[in-house]
Amino acid sequence: MDAAEKEKELKAREEALQAREKELEKRERRLDPLSQAVQAKKEQWYDKVKLSVRQMNIIIAVVWALLGIVAVLIILEAAGIFRL
Repeated sequence: MDAAEKEKELKAREEALQAREKELEKRERRLDPLSQAVQAKKEQWYDKVKLSVRQMNIIIAVVWALLGIVAVLIILEAAGIFRL
């Protein structure tokens, strides 16, 4: 490859990167307020608890799953399908 081709490829990659960044910015702006609030709360927890982001995400997912199971059990018990 000569210098002109390398320069052209570099420019194309840079333009693609800028396009991706613009798309990410658009997505961020489209996030509904609830998603933004949840994300802000998660980031607060990341600062307080000395775990990795991946570990915190796993813990948060497990807690949400448990809350979902509890909600389903409450609904099933209210409907008379499941009795404790």
